[in-house]
Amino acid sequence: MNWLLAPVREQGAPEGIFGGECVTCGELSPLVDDDPQPVAIWAIRHTQREPSHGLFLFRAEKHWRVERCADGIEGDAEARSGRHPVAEFFDRAFGPAFVGLMCLLTAFAGYLMAYT
Repeated sequence: MNWLLAPVREQGAPEGIFGGECVTCGELSPLVDDDPQPVAIWAIRHTQREPSHGLFLFRAEKHWRVERCADGIEGDAEARSGRHPVAEFFDRAFGPAFVGLMCLLTAFAGYLMAYT
């Protein structure tokens, strides 16, 4: 028997769980499923309330399961998608989150320039 680490894909399992933490004061954002944008908005609003708090730690989590599988199944799972499941998760979780966060930070920077 071999073992396979695979993302949980059952009905109702989120693609990702996102959250943030202010590095300065430790305040935590609410955790949200599937969409990192509310966490980015929380960070911007937190900095608006506390201008010296501009550094955050963002997290993306996903449910994973280790399962027993028959010989050869691991290769089949990678062949179906063309990529390893862990690489797929990081692409789906961090790609959109990073792009969304950069868009919001760019807009916020323009707002600050206009404000000063």
